[in-house]
Amino acid sequence: MNLLGIFHSHSDPSAALMMDDKVVAFVEEERLSRQKHSFGAFPTRAIRWVLKRGGLALTDVDAIVQAWDCAKYDGGHIAGHYDKINLSYPTTEGDRAYQQNLLQLYRSETQRSLIRRALWREFGDVELPEIRFVNHHLAHACATFFSSGFDEALVMSVDGSGEEITTSWWHGRDGALELLHEVKIPHSLGWVYSAFTEYLGFEAYDGEYKVMGLAAYGSPNSEVQGKIAQLLWPDDHGGFETNAMLLTRGSHSWSHYFSDALVQHMGRQPAWRDQPVTDWHKDVAFAVQQRLEDVVFSMTRYWTRRTGVRRLCISGGVGLNVKMNGNLFESGIVDDVFAYPLCADLGQSIGAALAYRYQHAGLTRQRLSDLYLGPGFSDEEIERVLRDCRVEYRKSENISGDTAGLLMEGKVVGWFQGRIEAGPRALGARSILADPRNEAARDRVNAAIKYRELWRPFCPSMTREGAERYFDRFTEAPFMVITFRANSRAKAEIPAVVHVDGTSRPQIVDEETNPRYHNVIAEFGRLTGVPCVLNTSFNIKGEPIVCTPQDALRTYFATGLDALAIGNCLLEKFR
Repeated sequence: MNLLGIFHSHSDPSAALMMDDKVVAFVEEERLSRQKHSFGAFPTRAIRWVLKRGGLALTDVDAIVQAWDCAKYDGGHIAGHYDKINLSYPTTEGDRAYQQNLLQLYRSETQRSLIRRALWREFGDVELPEIRFVNHHLAHACATFFSSGFDEALVMSVDGSGEEITTSWWHGRDGALELLHEVKIPHSLGWVYSAFTEYLGFEAYDGEYKVMGLAAYGSPNSEVQGKIAQLLWPDDHGGFETNAMLLTRGSHSWSHYFSDALVQHMGRQPAWRDQPVTDWHKDVAFAVQQRLEDVVFSMTRYWTRRTGVRRLCISGGVGLNVKMNGNLFESGIVDDVFAYPLCADLGQSIGAALAYRYQHAGLTRQRLSDLYLGPGFSDEEIERVLRDCRVEYRKSENISGDTAGLLMEGKVVGWFQGRIEAGPRALGARSILADPRNEAARDRVNAAIKYRELWRPFCPSMTREGAERYFDRFTEAPFMVITFRANSRAKAEIPAVVHVDGTSRPQIVDEETNPRYHNVIAEFGRLTGVPCVLNTSFNIKGEPIVCTPQDALRTYFATGLDALAIGNCLLEKFR
């Protein structure tokens, strides 16, 4: 069975190719179009690339699958739910227009028409595979449970919304998923976090991680915490409720994501872009993060008691909240946590394919080991680009060792190797590396290369030995989607990758999965005694992670990078 999974109609469109029970290719459209998040685009470039990678024509695909249950829109299910909401809450013309737009957009006929037109423009008048739709939260749940390697687990899928569902709880065991509970719009943790992302002056669906990072600088503020507590709270049956009239309903003068009533409730005007961050903004971020965790902890505690299951799988866009994931792991409510690294909708092209196969042929549990699923370039292809661009470089007999030596000297190095990693985190394929012992190196990466806010944290890549050295308690963490409490040795030896709240979000690198990158870290450890490097994504603010050698060269020459390790070639400035 050859399945082409796609995601579109919103931000971060993507495509994935699944051949039998293995995902062989995945890429986000933004990596190829070079438009951050590719809002509203159809993933035509991504589709063409995954098919090429799999050696297939479009006609070789058995089904095109999308993670949206369009039957709910066809049969009046969603319209009926909207009617219930509108009877319960005062409704504006804008609310109704928004609902009507979604009712039309996600009908099967509309979606099939959009997909057919886009594919015919790209591939010509060919006979298309059948187009199938699967439930949005089932796709999230399949992606995390069947990638976790757990034989039994609780599964929490939590996002803005998928169809009418915003949070769902499942029991995974014996190769099957049993639905336990659903929370429905207008009650949404994702919507709450996006509302405050925009209220604090950032962009929804892009700046949520900034709110999470800013929260570490805040302090308990009883007035602010009291206001946030009035907006969302856990219920008595494993879910939660929100005050929709203070969050999403009514007039929206500043943002689609929060109402004017929220501004009145908070008692201050929303922040504007690039406004200086005050202590009050930090305290709001602190309170929002804390309240999110309180609600999620309450739900998790309820379902662990009901089921007796103490392993937790997480997916849905809220699952990118790495601080929440880490505190769940530390809480004692569960014994282990697996957060799917592509838990936001950008990974739903994979989730759709997995859910369709689960429904039609079944899935086997396989622990996800790596995300190197995108385009890659051979050493010969890379060298041809370097020659064509007429840049000076030298061939390296030991690119890992040479890179480690540069890092020891305090240099900041662009690292471009192998197939690009999927998702928002750099995992040693398209990374910027620096010395984690030196906070000045961290600040230079922020100021001269990444051009981003100085209060945002950086993350470490480390060997297993490094994790044992710097964390007293941790679990498998190859994807930078969970934080751990850094011990005193970490704070002393690698301060550049320990956040102000004393946590760190590591990538624990396996030698078999990425031997060249593992060798950099191991060699840096041999030279310095520190088996860890600072790792951030190879891009600058507002741009996608670099994909091609040409992308890497543009970023290298446009920033303060000292060197570029690309394939087995090394470029250096001022050498």
